[in-house]
Amino acid sequence: MIEIRTFDGGPGELARFTVGVWRQAYEGRMMIFLWSEDLFRRELFSEDDGCRDYLIAAYDGAKLVGSHPSKPLMIRLHGEAVSATWGSFISVDEAYRRRGVTFKLQQEWTRRHREHGAAVNLGYQYVRSPHAMGPKFWLQQPDRHPIISKVGLWVRAFDHAAVARCQLHRLEGWGARILSLVQTPPRPPTKLKGVRPYHLEDFDACHRLISLAGQSADLAYLWKPAGLRRQLRFGRLSDTVVMERDGAVAGLVNYSLLDTLGKGTFTLALIELLAFGDLPAAERRTLLSAALSQMHAAGAQAAIMLRGSPYGWRTLLAAGFLPMPADQYYIGARFNHRLRLDGVRQMQVLLR
Repeated sequence: MIEIRTFDGGPGELARFTVGVWRQAYEGRMMIFLWSEDLFRRELFSEDDGCRDYLIAAYDGAKLVGSHPSKPLMIRLHGEAVSATWGSFISVDEAYRRRGVTFKLQQEWTRRHREHGAAVNLGYQYVRSPHAMGPKFWLQQPDRHPIISKVGLWVRAFDHAAVARCQLHRLEGWGARILSLVQTPPRPPTKLKGVRPYHLEDFDACHRLISLAGQSADLAYLWKPAGLRRQLRFGRLSDTVVMERDGAVAGLVNYSLLDTLGKGTFTLALIELLAFGDLPAAERRTLLSAALSQMHAAGAQAAIMLRGSPYGWRTLLAAGFLPMPADQYYIGARFNHRLRLDGVRQMQVLLR
């Protein structure tokens, strides 16, 4: 008999289960992130209040057969603070599909959101591939979860040959090879005045910069100090490069490293938080170039970041980023149906 309860394992078990299910469903069909134990530990197994409230799992006896985890957070939506969650990891063992497991997980997921007062759950649906199961599930819900925005990515290849080998679509593979004729891997800027690694004592200044960048967005995360500290540096998973002016941090680039599976596995640097403050254009380019060089040195073969965020697109183009077509829906599953999700043009959110 299937039992729905709070997940009782650790981040390693949940990461292995999730990646195993996704590989069964998508390997060779569409590009997927190979979510790491470190990422799940940082995002879903923190010591923040209420974190375990949304770790929902399905068990057949002692066997884990499904999971539907989300992470609680606060957001600013059209200038108002709102209690929310995000989640992108719903997974059900292939042998247990069409047995009502997903429906039972969704029922408990909905109940817990209402019990704990979350107004909305945020997440992405990849709509380019006909093999993607998420849109078939989320976009056909009875209450028609609203599409907040259609989003795409900025992409900057470092190792063009490795990126080309792993592409599932021939056009992207040829594009990466052609791009290698005119684009080189990132190199450290010749002048690195003020650019350095993030230090723990930089936290308050970084928090202010990120909050300031989010004020211009229609939808932005409201970071708790503990969560932002984990985001800015967390083992080998994530790191931050800052630029200092007059003894204070004036800009930052934060990224996480994620293995990605296409025809083969390659490593992406996912730029997650970028705040330039009032840095002039030349110093923005220097900071971003230094960060890209560090990502490359850390083993990344390409960098990506969300489009539609309040970043300077001229700086990205100057650093070699290319805008990719919008191929994902950012959706909101509302538990408060008076909540307005229309009119969101700029976002400061993470790609999960």
